[in-house]
Amino acid sequence: EKSGGPLQGQPGRPGTAGGPGAASNNNDDFCITASNLLADIASLDSTQVPPSMVAQYITPTIVALCKHSSFRVRRAAVQALPRVIGGSSMADVQENLMPCFIRLSKDEVYRVRKSVGECLVDMSRSLMLLPASLVDMGKPLSGPKRSKQIESFRLTLQEMRRNSLIPICTRLLQDTNKVVRHGMMQFLGPFIASFYPLEGEGYSQDDENGIMYMLGGKEAENSVGGLGVQFFPHANGMVSRLNPDNISAAVAKKTKAPTPRSELPIDSVEFLESHLPSFLEKCHNDAMSLFRILQHRIKHPVPAKDITAVKQSLMPSYVNLSSINTGDSNVDAEMRVYCAYSLPGIILLLGQSGWEDSLKACFFQLITGSSISAQSKGEAALVPLPVKRCLASSFHTVCNMLGPSITKTTLEEKANKLDLLTIFEVNFLGDADETVRLNVIRNLPSFLSLLSFSKRSNYLPVLYEIIKGDTMLASKRTNVLNPILLNWRQRDMIAQILPNLISLYRADQVRQYLWPIVKILLSDAVNIVRENVEWSIPILLRCYEVGNCSFGGEGDVLHASKFSTEACDEVFLFLKDTLLNNSSPRSAARSSAGAFSKRQSYCRILSAVALILRLNIGAKSANGDTRDDTDGNAPPQHPFYTLSSVEYTHLHQLLKKTLLPSALLMKEDKVTNVRLALAKCLRVMPLDIRDRGKVGVVLRTLEDEIQTWEGGGGQDMDSEVPTTKKIQMSGMSLAGSTSTNGDPKAVRVSGNIDMQGTTGNSMETSSKGSLTGDSRRNRAS
Repeated sequence: EKSGGPLQGQPGRPGTAGGPGAASNNNDDFCITASNLLADIASLDSTQVPPSMVAQYITPTIVALCKHSSFRVRRAAVQALPRVIGGSSMADVQENLMPCFIRLSKDEVYRVRKSVGECLVDMSRSLMLLPASLVDMGKPLSGPKRSKQIESFRLTLQEMRRNSLIPICTRLLQDTNKVVRHGMMQFLGPFIASFYPLEGEGYSQDDENGIMYMLGGKEAENSVGGLGVQFFPHANGMVSRLNPDNISAAVAKKTKAPTPRSELPIDSVEFLESHLPSFLEKCHNDAMSLFRILQHRIKHPVPAKDITAVKQSLMPSYVNLSSINTGDSNVDAEMRVYCAYSLPGIILLLGQSGWEDSLKACFFQLITGSSISAQSKGEAALVPLPVKRCLASSFHTVCNMLGPSITKTTLEEKANKLDLLTIFEVNFLGDADETVRLNVIRNLPSFLSLLSFSKRSNYLPVLYEIIKGDTMLASKRTNVLNPILLNWRQRDMIAQILPNLISLYRADQVRQYLWPIVKILLSDAVNIVRENVEWSIPILLRCYEVGNCSFGGEGDVLHASKFSTEACDEVFLFLKDTLLNNSSPRSAARSSAGAFSKRQSYCRILSAVALILRLNIGAKSANGDTRDDTDGNAPPQHPFYTLSSVEYTHLHQLLKKTLLPSALLMKEDKVTNVRLALAKCLRVMPLDIRDRGKVGVVLRTLEDEIQTWEGGGGQDMDSEVPTTKKIQMSGMSLAGSTSTNGDPKAVRVSGNIDMQGTTGNSMETSSKGSLTGDSRRNRAS
């Protein structure tokens, strides 16, 4: 800087390789690199690089780079400003950094102005992350004094954001260069969403009540269900960029590597939870994330001045994106995708009033391709496929943010098909694109939970026909290499949502509409679909508890008892006929080929029933039926953790007296993998079943046999066995591969999907472990 060369853009010494122009480019590259490095240094923790050091060494250099003759250097300096602000003092921001940003927004080179628009989101967030760090840099404050000073800083910076950044945005939206205008349109939605407060109670990044804590990085995002994509566009990367040191520490403190199953005690809760499928955890985490966001908005309302400024200055341009007409169809489609992507975050910011004012019209314009007035006249345009996919993914979040009242419609809206239920049925579930249907099916229980029980019940027959219709379960797209398997992911998604879907309805409705779907999926040609739908059986049997079958009326107790008995017997007889007696709706040739894998499936179903009992030991509530509960303030419940005491007793009796006897007959099954599956099943049984009577004898016999297998059969089990012998066993997956240690007695079932989506071939072994003649032939599971 003192030499005046690189910062002033002076050419290098003549005679150097490449000439004066090459030397000048090298100087520019040095300045660009310096901008990034200085921004990284400024964003370090204030204990390492205090604001006084930033003001003395970094700010003057960044300001000089903002005045550089090369537009490439000025553009790099613009991109560095948000990170420098994160480590600066209030005076430095007001007197030096913000004036530089405003000046560069009027730069003569359009590329610099475009970069200013791209940095608006980071500038907005960095200003609001500053108050807590400014307070913590001085004398340590706590309690009311700290909150009061943070609030003072926050109000000042909010006013600066309204008075400086919003005018910059509106000016760039009206820029004479279309590249600048289109670039600002791309970031308009995220910029509006950035006005939502990310702070928690203490306005700190380490505060678990704040959104920033949940946006701490990829691992933290996955652990809470992916908040950034749905609500805070571009916020995940922004938080890490603006303060990587603090955020990494918060994430390290929050996340911890999971303990391998083989190292967990067999009767620990962690060991039992490790058996639950990942899709159940993901579904519950997504629901909890949505619940936490909505609770955060109630506790931390958006400032009224911010909402007013956004509505007056930015919302007209944003709503216009849904119907923009630039003359280029590709650009128009791209802008509509940007609009749809940011919609949940903007609805979260503006709430119900914003929806009624302009966002409702924007939503219907995006999904139907025409305005509400044009739609009533039957006019419609082609909707870009990415827009439909994006809106299908966020439809349940939009409905949850607006509340149950959003599903109430007028007669006029229903007649014109402008109510959300019709949009859900026609534009999402009935769409020709499989990805659109998958995106909305994935969150179907979340949407249905918003409906009143009567409306939810009236909608169930419609939903049943759609799921069983030509676009879903009845759709059998085939080709020569992959018969009946091309659309298995759609059926698998239905299998994954069934546990939560069953929990929303009464027993008679479940038996009439959902149980037939379960039966279809239990006989599916694809192994992963069958495995995932097995987790619905415990929830189904729980639903058939006598108390849940009581619907009111004279003689209701006797009717409920009879209904419960008949429904449970129907489930057991179907499982017995399909999985144990080998009488499937499919052809006999295909069914007999995978008979042993069906017996394994029966063992897995028993494991699922046993797990829901083990995870609910000590259930004390008199009645766990919450299907009529529409209280939005109640956190979402995991389907495997909400048993009442009477439901626990009901499932326990079914498992012990009805389901288990058929499984114990497999102790001498000729197929090794079936006996292995039975051993794994018995190990997760409730203790009063596992450690007593015939079950304990069978389990110990199987464990002893497994240990005699060549190479140590204990590797096929999960962890240390709680017997007097203290047999050490490590975890190994049962499905998916064939043993590679040369032991023919431990040949595994290969029934999962291969890379082409087909089911793998399987082989049976005799009770002595030798391969039979038939097993050498390929047999489809």
